[in-house]
Amino acid sequence: MEFSGENVDYYFDDPNATVDYGDMVPLCTMKDYRKLSSMLIPILYSVITAMGIIGNGLVVLTYLFYKRVRSMTDMYLMNLAIADILFVVTLPFWAVDIPTGWIFEDIGCKILKGIYSINFYSGMLLLAVISIDRYIAIVHATKSFNYRGKALVYSKIICFAIWLAGIVVSLPTFIFSTMYKFETTGKMVCEIRYPKSYSSIGKAVAPTVQLTLGFFVPLLIMVYCYSLIIKTLLQARNFQRHKAFRVVIAVVAAFVVCQVPYNVVVVYDLFRTLDCDTFQSKAIVRTVTQSFAFFHCCLNPVLYAFIGVKFRFYFLKIIQDIWCLSKKYITFRHTLARPSSETFVSRRTSDFDIDNPSSFTV
Repeated sequence: MEFSGENVDYYFDDPNATVDYGDMVPLCTMKDYRKLSSMLIPILYSVITAMGIIGNGLVVLTYLFYKRVRSMTDMYLMNLAIADILFVVTLPFWAVDIPTGWIFEDIGCKILKGIYSINFYSGMLLLAVISIDRYIAIVHATKSFNYRGKALVYSKIICFAIWLAGIVVSLPTFIFSTMYKFETTGKMVCEIRYPKSYSSIGKAVAPTVQLTLGFFVPLLIMVYCYSLIIKTLLQARNFQRHKAFRVVIAVVAAFVVCQVPYNVVVVYDLFRTLDCDTFQSKAIVRTVTQSFAFFHCCLNPVLYAFIGVKFRFYFLKIIQDIWCLSKKYITFRHTLARPSSETFVSRRTSDFDIDNPSSFTV
């Protein structure tokens, strides 16, 4: 997955190939785009990082200290939150890269690009399997009881396979990402640079894999599963039906609104034009739509976790415990009283354990 902060002053066929810049003719300057992105991207990425860490961090904290992982859905939600956290923590590095150039050495380039790629693909595939899990639990509710008896074992295997797939697909990113000095700006950049023998293949394969695993596969699975879920909910006579229906619509709408615009730009980017104004406008649109796609990480905790009654309960419990901890700390500092024997996190869940096989409202 490419970043929007493209360090391009020359427009040529393959910016990731190993080429001799000395013979290049400057066709298109990106000064206006770089000026805008240096102001816009740090702000957008900072907001996305903060919101992503807080929301997904609460999900992980809930599973670690308040709620046991009991079902396939729980396992998927925890792994999705971890993938989203690892994804958003790479964004500040790219925000710094835009105005200053790459300052984190070659090894940092490979590691951060690789982590970014792994968690992007893993997160998208986890969204797909969550859709399948909800489809089985709702559309085939009766049959799913027997199947979900060994749910936790199956979910661990599936999550392992997803992470492994993310690593395998991201290997070229680890291998070919490199730091080098961009001739026209004098800044160090971190980009994927394929050798000449691989440049044409990499140019074709990389966006194809990104679009397939990172968009089309999850989209098709979600559309199919949630269409049947909606059909089942419309046939059900349950007072929860309308609420569940709204949740499904919100999940699908968030994915479409956040992901479709950026992936349309990626498809369009495969057919590049030599018109400088068009190229610069496309770069700006790519930056904005990419930020929308990243923002989906912030929505996942709300759509898949805290929209449910149980997670809202645990969320309030976390806030209560943090408030109690802060009061104890202030009291201790000002009165030098003996520390209370109460602890910040209680692993006793018997008083408020309201789990059922699924933590997703739908």
